[in-house]
Amino acid sequence: WISENGGVIMFERKYEIVPNAPAHTSWDDYSKISLKEYRNLLETASDDETAFQHFFEENPSFVPGAFELFGSSGHYPYTQSLITQPKLDGGIFNRVPDFIWLAQDSLSFTPVLIEIEKPNKRTFTNAAIQSSDFTQALGQLQEWMSLLSIPENILQFYRCFDIPEWMKKKKFAPQYGLIYGRRAEYENNSILLGKRAQLVPPNVMLASFDRLQPDPKGQDLLCTSLSHGQYTVKTIPPTFRYSPMTADNLSVVNGFDRAITKMNHCSDERKNFLIKRYPYWEEYGSLDNKGVMNSSDCE
Repeated sequence: WISENGGVIMFERKYEIVPNAPAHTSWDDYSKISLKEYRNLLETASDDETAFQHFFEENPSFVPGAFELFGSSGHYPYTQSLITQPKLDGGIFNRVPDFIWLAQDSLSFTPVLIEIEKPNKRTFTNAAIQSSDFTQALGQLQEWMSLLSIPENILQFYRCFDIPEWMKKKKFAPQYGLIYGRRAEYENNSILLGKRAQLVPPNVMLASFDRLQPDPKGQDLLCTSLSHGQYTVKTIPPTFRYSPMTADNLSVVNGFDRAITKMNHCSDERKNFLIKRYPYWEEYGSLDNKGVMNSSDCE
């Protein structure tokens, strides 16, 4: 880098990566384990919405929208986390979303509000008419759309989620997702398949439970709860890695170090390493000048 007066400005890396750190669970191993657990859940608990709420909390990469529902952002969501059933001050919603991603790209702030229903709920009746369960679920999304079209509610949304000023400057462009039903209901029926494709407006993604699978872009995503503007880590996936590119998120969430001890499919050696290194990366994330960062550096 050459300054205006012709001098050379040297950039330097301000962090250190521990070589030969205890390995995180590989993505291939995690994918096999989590998909097996998910498919078993679909076969044994299709009438239990709470079971799927808990599974997605443990496996946030299964929930679409972290990098927006339409297109594919190259930016991590704010807080690097899937937010589960947030407790919102001010009564914006009569019913809070099951999940929210605070997704973003270079121009837009795109909160993604996700509703899930029991997998065994049907989209159509035996007479091929839209079911009352589906109508109710879609109505929930339409209510959120209406509420987030009102400027005062958008400002309240910013306050509830403690959105920083730099994000408020982006275009507010929420998206909505409905996870509903099983593919077997309509996949061999061309009439129902065509009707289903017309059921939702353009800014809504409708997905069956069968469609979901872990997104490899989400291997470092957390799950958090939100109460009174404070984010608390609920789960950390076994694929998680510390990175200089995302270390600033550690200062936004609480309880990361406590959640390490509850990680599934993660060795004790790896957990101990993550606990030991947490203060280092939290401090680095709080620096104003982080120096040069390499996106491939992680531990």
